[in-house]
Amino acid sequence: MKTLEQYCNDQPLSPDEVVSAEGNELSPAEQAFLTNYLGIASPTQDLARRIPSVTPEQVMSGGAPLPPPREEPAPPASEIPAAPSSPEATPPRQDASQAQKILREQDILQLIGFRLANQEYALPIDVIQEVIRAVEATKLPSAPAFLAGVINLRGKVTPLVSLRTLLELPPDEDKFVVVCRHAGLQLGLQIQAVSMMHRVGQNRIDWGVESLLGIQNNFITGLIRTENQRLISILSLHHIVQTLLKT
Repeated sequence: MKTLEQYCNDQPLSPDEVVSAEGNELSPAEQAFLTNYLGIASPTQDLARRIPSVTPEQVMSGGAPLPPPREEPAPPASEIPAAPSSPEATPPRQDASQAQKILREQDILQLIGFRLANQEYALPIDVIQEVIRAVEATKLPSAPAFLAGVINLRGKVTPLVSLRTLLELPPDEDKFVVVCRHAGLQLGLQIQAVSMMHRVGQNRIDWGVESLLGIQNNFITGLIRTENQRLISILSLHHIVQTLLKT
């Protein structure tokens, strides 16, 4: 099993999509997020000017070069004002079973592992754009507890999700952010620490999570059984995004 450093030296990650700071088009998921939480429907750049730009330290980078941070005038306040009310946007429809089907059809899965509250989790490598050190987020008015805020990451408004809150784990300091992209939305998942790269066959993955755990957890799509019988939970980025957009 390779460490993250070894893996990155041998084979850089392939990001799902590198978002240009110059792009004006919003995906349906981005439109839904901005409308639901901020009551606006303007291009990402217009909102990014109201959020301080961050220049985080990269721990892992994608295979393609990322655009440089764009200089924007930052407001002194740490919160953006409440947005006027607007009709709730409808997030794009996605099929969770289809997302899992794609994973189950791969003979070998490559995943990035990380830790939270002394528990191990993983995400498929093809949804991860980069891993950065934690940065301060701009708070959103009336946001749910699991939404830590948003950051202006290379000109793209990026919501930060507290996995601890979402998974009901004990509070602690999270020092890293896994930047992912799914269904047209770039988001960051706050984590305690990155661990290592996992390359596992289907014979070591259990997809019947409910029967194994005794409970239904939509945020966990599968379990990896390691050689020493530890269990690593594969997170469902699909359900995380849908929860973010439907709240």
